[in-house]
Parts: sequence; structure tokens; C-alpha cells
Amino acid sequence: MGAPTKRARKVRVAKEFDPARLSRQIATPKGTSGVALTSWTLAQIFAARDAQLRGHFYQAARMAESMRTDDALAVAFENRLAPQRCIKVEIVAAKGARGAGIAGEAGALFGQAGVGISPDTIASIHSCLVNHDVAFATVTATPRDDGSRVDFALSAWPIEHVRWDSYQNCFVTRVDVDSSETGDSTFGGEIPIVHGDGRWVIFQRFEVDPFKHAAILSAAVVWARHAYAIRDWSKSSVAHGSAKVIGALPANVALQSADGALTPEAEALVAGLRDVATSDSAVVVKPAGSEIQFLTNPSTAWQVWVELVGNAERAAARIYLGTDGTLGTNGGAPGVDIASLFGVAATKVEGDLACISRGLQTGLIEPWCAVNFGDSSLAPTRRYLLADADADAARASFKARNDAFFAHLGEAKKAGFDVTQEYAAKVAKSYGVDAPLLVVKPVDSSAVVAPPALRAVP
Repeated sequence: MGAPTKRARKVRVAKEFDPARLSRQIATPKGTSGVALTSWTLAQIFAARDAQLRGHFYQAARMAESMRTDDALAVAFENRLAPQRCIKVEIVAAKGARGAGIAGEAGALFGQAGVGISPDTIASIHSCLVNHDVAFATVTATPRDDGSRVDFALSAWPIEHVRWDSYQNCFVTRVDVDSSETGDSTFGGEIPIVHGDGRWVIFQRFEVDPFKHAAILSAAVVWARHAYAIRDWSKSSVAHGSAKVIGALPANVALQSADGALTPEAEALVAGLRDVATSDSAVVVKPAGSEIQFLTNPSTAWQVWVELVGNAERAAARIYLGTDGTLGTNGGAPGVDIASLFGVAATKVEGDLACISRGLQTGLIEPWCAVNFGDSSLAPTRRYLLADADADAARASFKARNDAFFAHLGEAKKAGFDVTQEYAAKVAKSYGVDAPLLVVKPVDSSAVVAPPALRAVP
């Protein structure tokens, strides 16, 4: 038998990367960031959603910013991002002493406290990935003064400058006109984004049209439904909370004098109505024979807005978290089995972290290893320290079954049954555990009573 076949993998080599190109700075376009609409119409929301479907992210990025002003979407969005900020990472070395040495250097750059990847950068990448299902980052390569190494540093790239170019079949981005790389493209200030070329990193969950699976495609409609429902509900609240006071003078009392001015009786009534409506006056003198009544809104239409708002909040949680359990039992959410709640949400979080890890591995760590050590065959792996829910569940199940097995044997022995090895093995099989070997106690010879001595019978 020959040696086992090595696992297939793509090995990057140093000659693929031009150090001079990687060391050049690339900057975002000036004067385009931070321009956001203060209010959105339905037509603008749907236009931004359609732009996201085409892979044009400027309008979609602006809409994502405004969506964070909505309480339901903001809470769900922040809950989606929160776990990533708390989970630690480790650098796993490749086999061998050389692999361990490379991993030690990688840890200083890409580890938990590495200088090449900051938590702020990962948070920005994760934020963009959650909303648009694709995110971008640039790599800046800086040679050390002694020439021994080239250090790589990651920076998040604003998605608003990016669009999908169907002709080139790749993402392209606008850059600053003074960028030294602008001349590499013939598309007037746009350059292609190539994942893993030592300059760019693309984070995406799907190979074909990843932007068509974005959360904001459905969240945009929820945002419109939630925001307009709250607006109309607020208007209804004003109508319900502002009762109108109406007064009437006696039939034989004039409302106006000959010159059109209010009569003294009318002025007295108006003053009384004003006190009733606007002040905390406990006593109001009403002209004799006059009437005062309150006009209130008896409509129950507010119940419609309660349902609309609750539905939108549950939908926002399901879009971003995969469950509406964070809302508790109110509103039809599960909220009872907390383990199942975290189990559903964990699939979203693990999917995000797997996508981020994959992008960093192939777009940052492997090129860094190839540039500094000749090829990427010994590139270490950056891994999130996630709890293994399946392993924990298996351990808990084994403990419960094992405890039940020993309780069964204890009850059988207590009842006076002969607990033999064969019986224990049969019971263990029914509980799905291994039967231990029963200890056979040695016989104490000192406790054995000798038979009486025989005497001869005459």
C-alpha cells in the first residue's frame, strides 16, 4: 500500500503577488460618503431594493443606514452582530515545527489581539455581510524596514462604491481619482475586485449573484410596513387623546352682537370651554341654560395598527435572527424553550462566522503566507472558538442514560434480584450504554465455619 493521498487544496506561491503593487495605497472616492436621505418614500425604498437586486449598492447602502433608525430592525440587527464580538479566535498551526513557527507569526497579525485585523474591521465587515450578503475589504502590505517580512493589514471597504459588472462578470469599485491603481482600469476610475489577489478580500455566502440573497431585500418591505403603521398609529393616538369640547348657548341668547363681536355670554362660555379643555381648573362657571359636551373618537381602528406593528417586529426578528423568540411569548413567539431559541439563532451566527473565516483564509492569510514563506502550503487557520452544541447535547444525553442505567440496577438489587453480569449487559444495551464489569467479591476463608468433627461409633 502506498502513502495516503494528501487532501486537495490550492497552494498559493509568492510569484503570484507583486510586492510593489500591494504596497501602494488605494483610497475611497472623496465627497460621496455620508449622504443619506432623511425620509424615504415607498417608491424610493423599492428603487433601492431593485438596485440591490442588480448588484448596485449605493442606494441600498443608504437605505440600510436609514433602516437602523427603526427600533424593530435596529434591535434585530444588533442582536445578529452581538455574538461575533464576544467569540474569541485562535490560530491553528499546520503540521510540523515550521508550521508552528509560521502560526506564531500569524498570531501576532491575525490572532485575538493581532495588529493586522482589528475587531472594528471585522464588525464593519459583518455588518455589511448581514445586510447585503456580500462584503469587501482591502489589504495593505507593508514591508518591514529590515526586509524580513511583509505585514498584511485588513481594512473594510464601503460597499456603497461597489457594483456588479455583468460584462466583466466581477465586482468593480470606484476609487479616488488620485489612486495609483486607477490607471490599471479602462473603465474611468473603476477597478475590478479580485478576491485573493493580495489586494482584495470578498466575503460572500453564494457563488452566483450573492447579492440576491441579502437580508435587506425582505427587511426593506418590513421597514416600510412598520414605519408607516407607527406613523398612522401616532396620528390616531392624537385623534383619540385630544377630545374636543363643544358648547351651546341657550336658544334665546345671541352669539354675536350687531358689530360681529361675541356677546358677553358667548365670551363667558368660550372662556369656560377653554378652561375645561386646557387647564386643571376644578371649577368652571357655566352660563345659565348653556351646554358643554366632549366629542371623542370612538373608533377601534387602533387595533389594526397594533397587529401591523407586532407582525412587522416578528418579521424583522425572523429575517435577521432566524427566530422571533427574542420577543418572548407575547406576539406568538416561542420564548419557552431557550435551548431551541439559541439553537436556531446559532445557525445564523455560525453561517456568518464561517463565511468570514473562509474569506480571511483564502483572501488574506494564504496570500500573506505565500509572500513571506514562498507558498501557502503551511498557512495556519484562523478559527472562531464556538461551542459544539452537538457534542454538548451528546454528553448530556449520555449522562442521563447512564444515570438511568445505574438507577435501574440499584432498584433491581434493592428488590432482591440477582444482578449478574449477563443481566447488567442486557439492561445496558436497552439504555444505549456500556455495562461495566461486576466485581466478584472474594470469599473470606476465616468466616467459613468448619464442619463438626466425626467420631467413631462404638
